[in-house]
Amino acid sequence: MRMTTTLNKRTPSPKMRRLWLVTGVVLMTGCSSTPDGPTSMAALGALSPDISRAAPKQSVGPCGRRYDAEIGVELSLIQRMLDDDKPRSAAAHLEAGDYGLPLAWRLEGEALRAVGDTVASDRAYEALLGTCLAADGYRGLARNAFSEGRREQALALMREARQTRPIDPRIRNDLGYLLMLAGDNRAAAEEFRTTLELDPGHEQAAANLVLALSRSGQRQRAADAARHFGVDARLVGVRDSAAATELSASGSASRSVSRPGAQAESEES
Repeated sequence: MRMTTTLNKRTPSPKMRRLWLVTGVVLMTGCSSTPDGPTSMAALGALSPDISRAAPKQSVGPCGRRYDAEIGVELSLIQRMLDDDKPRSAAAHLEAGDYGLPLAWRLEGEALRAVGDTVASDRAYEALLGTCLAADGYRGLARNAFSEGRREQALALMREARQTRPIDPRIRNDLGYLLMLAGDNRAAAEEFRTTLELDPGHEQAAANLVLALSRSGQRQRAADAARHFGVDARLVGVRDSAAATELSASGSASRSVSRPGAQAESEES
């Protein structure tokens, strides 16, 4: 009876039982080995219930829509396909997935635009207009319109994109370029300056700013901007639309003049 009483007094609390249980698991695991040798301390620490947690079962899209985490992974992989210049693979996976999500519609618009199917691309972008990604929809429609020579429509759509999301440096840069082609070089320069304040590393906006200043007759400011941003000084003095269009399609990617839709981000939107 005495021994029983002593053991009852030493019965561990629930907190201590949990601690011993975790300690026992760690110690037993420490005796095991991997093909590379004994389990490391880092691997042992991963067993702690405070560190090892189950992966989230849901992802939240840009418009607040919740969906399975697996879908989030799939859409990320499709974005990677686009980044790796594989738009046909991206379009095929989007068609197979039939996601019905704004993020998927944006990716679909980009993939179809890249393969030259502007009609189907427009449909994907139009689906975005009633969502939180409406700015991406307007921008995509503007880029498609520009590629088909509908410059006035492209400018109107890009203005809608700017109004919808005024802090997007890609939209501000594209709007500036369209304004420059329309002959409004001073307004274009303001858009490029805004782009550079929003994204100081936006090299295409820097090149476009130099061109806009030069075309508006501000040669000294253009030269100063070229030195400041490290832009090719040959852009200073380029003043006609034909030359601007030609330059936008040639030269290095980092210092060329931007066409609407050209990306200078490591890119999200």
